[in-house]
Amino acid sequence: LYFLVKMANKKTKKIIIEVNNLTKSFDNNIVLKNINFHLLEGESLAIIGASGSGKSVLLKNIIGLLKPDKGSIRINSEEIINLSRSKKENILLKLGITFQHGALFDSLRVWENIIFKIQNQQKLSKIKGQELALSIIKRLGLSPKILNLFPSEISGGMQKRVAIARAICGNPKILLFDEPTSGLDPVTASLIDDLIKTAVKIVGATAITITHDMASVSRIADKVILIDNQTISWSGTPKQMLKSRNLKIKEFIQSTNPNLFF
Repeated sequence: LYFLVKMANKKTKKIIIEVNNLTKSFDNNIVLKNINFHLLEGESLAIIGASGSGKSVLLKNIIGLLKPDKGSIRINSEEIINLSRSKKENILLKLGITFQHGALFDSLRVWENIIFKIQNQQKLSKIKGQELALSIIKRLGLSPKILNLFPSEISGGMQKRVAIARAICGNPKILLFDEPTSGLDPVTASLIDDLIKTAVKIVGATAITITHDMASVSRIADKVILIDNQTISWSGTPKQMLKSRNLKIKEFIQSTNPNLFF
């Protein structure tokens, strides 16, 4: 009976992100070729692969910063390729995004960076905006003292956490993270992973995370895909990944986290 109920619940979940036959090249150099995957509501996907394999390029295609040569990208059943700028911006407003190097606004204070998207939508007062930013940075283990500082006045690790605070502000239903734990100490990385899991579980968010951290993959992901040689060379669950005999998976894990194999 439990199995039937579980299967029934799974069937009711809708597809949130769907990528079909995506191909992207630069100056005749093919970076991605025939990429296919989909994510259901509340699922968390980890994308792994060597540096330069096209992981970030894939993410930028999904959010519309790049346009694929061919293929289809649907978010909540809506095709985003060739959408008008205004319609694409409306979709992006529903996403929480972090980039590998933070991409904070240098001219805005930390609290203004965190609430940037919400402020444009709701026109919060300064007091309300600071209260919202404070509630989020507390979850990230950051001191309230940094709220009125500029990004240049805080460390790189803090900048990364502020970028994540901005991404989760407003509890978006779709979260996209590009190397959210890179450069962070293990304790902080685990904290970030917990936040991603919380967002997926409580808010029902659908998440895509690009990472090299296999411990993080094991903590946050329901699905894993490995991009190698321009395409998806393996996909499965974290448990399947660790038990896989696929040479590409084993080579990647052993090169990045050798202690995961005994």
